[in-house]
Amino acid sequence: MPELQLEGRCGPVPTWVERPTGAGPWPGVVVIHDANGMSEDLRSQARWLAGEGFLAAAPDLYRGGAKVRCMVRVIREVSSGRDGAAMDALDAARGWLLEQEGCSGRVGVIGFCMGGGFAWMLAVRGRHDAASVNYGTMTPAVEEQLARACPVVASFGGRDPTLRGEAERVQRRLRALGVVHDVKEYPAAGHGFMNSHRPGTMPWLFVLLARASRTRFDPSATADARQRIVAFFREHLA
Repeated sequence: MPELQLEGRCGPVPTWVERPTGAGPWPGVVVIHDANGMSEDLRSQARWLAGEGFLAAAPDLYRGGAKVRCMVRVIREVSSGRDGAAMDALDAARGWLLEQEGCSGRVGVIGFCMGGGFAWMLAVRGRHDAASVNYGTMTPAVEEQLARACPVVASFGGRDPTLRGEAERVQRRLRALGVVHDVKEYPAAGHGFMNSHRPGTMPWLFVLLARASRTRFDPSATADARQRIVAFFREHLA
């Protein structure tokens, strides 16, 4: 089974792992879920990256707890910028990747929605070699440190009311600071356009938030974003 129990400072971390086929070593990627936690969508994201030649580790930031309660706790953590149980889980996943014989020693991070916020946090900490931020919010604390960010590939939906104009703002800031980047807005897409969740698998609070943010899977935008992310990762994690 590709699910492992990693040991973090705050306790066990359920983590879904997908390995590429063929001979390594491969670059590693920490895959950070959206507010729905460990889901088939998260496992699918890990499988996609493994299919492109990356050793993918997707930790459960909720550690198997009740989704709504854990979602509130984790969102507070990413909003405050303070390290807690979620960042501990992400550190455990990165550490596990670096310990693997099949890992090349270079590790990137990709996050979606709430996970995109964590990807921003990790991008400026000097621990990852590239970051993919997908409709994630950049906190003021991250923006203050943005000049030290690793290369960033970021994607946003033009119809996302929660991040209206964010793609242009992010691109302007990264360009001014000389940070290597690839930022794109998809005009017809809303929030969460790269995440595909089956009906009935999401808690009621997540459903309400999804409606408010016009969250809907967009196959065309997803295909283009994935192509950009893979090309960017291949360049900066080689």
